[in-house]
Amino acid sequence: MRILHTATTYAPLLDGVAEVVRHISEGLVRRGHEVHVATRAVASQPAEAIVNRVHVHRFSVGGNLAAGMKGQVREYQEFVRAGRWDLMVNHCLQTWPTDALLECVGSFPWASLLVTHGLSTENQIFREYYRKMPLFIARYSAWVSVSALNEESAYANQHGLNAPTVIRNGVDLQEWNDPLLNLRETWNLRGHPWLISVSNHSHEKRHDWSFQLVERLKGTNAKLTIVGNSHNAEKWQLGRVGIRGGCFYECRMRALASRSVQLKTAIARREVVSAIKEADLLISTSRREANSVVLLESMAAGTPWVSTDVGSARENAGGVVVSSVDKMAEVVLELLRDPDRGRRLGQEGRTRVEERHDWNRIVDSYEQLYEDAVGPPIHGTA
Repeated sequence: MRILHTATTYAPLLDGVAEVVRHISEGLVRRGHEVHVATRAVASQPAEAIVNRVHVHRFSVGGNLAAGMKGQVREYQEFVRAGRWDLMVNHCLQTWPTDALLECVGSFPWASLLVTHGLSTENQIFREYYRKMPLFIARYSAWVSVSALNEESAYANQHGLNAPTVIRNGVDLQEWNDPLLNLRETWNLRGHPWLISVSNHSHEKRHDWSFQLVERLKGTNAKLTIVGNSHNAEKWQLGRVGIRGGCFYECRMRALASRSVQLKTAIARREVVSAIKEADLLISTSRREANSVVLLESMAAGTPWVSTDVGSARENAGGVVVSSVDKMAEVVLELLRDPDRGRRLGQEGRTRVEERHDWNRIVDSYEQLYEDAVGPPIHGTA
């Protein structure tokens, strides 16, 4: 099959959706399919490239259907129309790679699939957007959600749509068997209880909770490392002159004033893997997730995790779900004082990943879905 995946981010960016699309794309290439990815432009990357045998096409576009889109929207649409695909798969709503094509879905001469990584139906900014969305979703050959606990099923039922197929996210188990890099020594963390947060500098990740958590852990000698990249600011096009968006500057100032928090940006993937494996605990303070890849990676590492109650966190093993920063501090203290419990949780997480979240099996599910969709399309009803 000649397949087009669309997503706002892709390798070398390391956020959750980018990693999901990368694993599916590379897995399908290894099975003999021709896979293309359309994504946003990155200053350090060429507009056209082949990355691990995946054809990557980058466009300078921003925004979404609700806020308006700007940049190379027409060029992107023309690229898609001219592609002669067997199948197109749009990842995420509320993003320009999907929103710029919604009016055409159903009229393309190929099958179209939608993969949603959570919805934002409660956000007033997107109220009108989600009022119209059932008409567009019904035009897709299939709809996939990455978690059974997300709001997609309730939304489908409310609007008379077929419930989405659930295909959970995964991890590359071989990657998590690689040797450690001894980052405790390199990053000056030897002798300290070590917490890690792997999350980009977006306000949705709620890094202010991470700093509050560290304050509540005074006296434990614990250190926190926040591993995450930042995006260029879109407001007033400040990103064009190198201004970062999200919470990057706030976190940098707070880290400079703290003896317990360090920031790591733009580090190699193998360092991210080793850091999660070497840390005592992984924390996730995010206010929104679908099926958090970071929690799955913590499980693959055998590292216990503590997370806010978002997305599919309650489906996972190997950690504890909390509802407040105070409760998070309480649980972290308990786990630091009881390393045996932490080891048991870590093993439970690793076992669950091996059972449910091996990317090889997940790519099997996507490949079967794609092959089914290339046949006669089965539309939902609006």
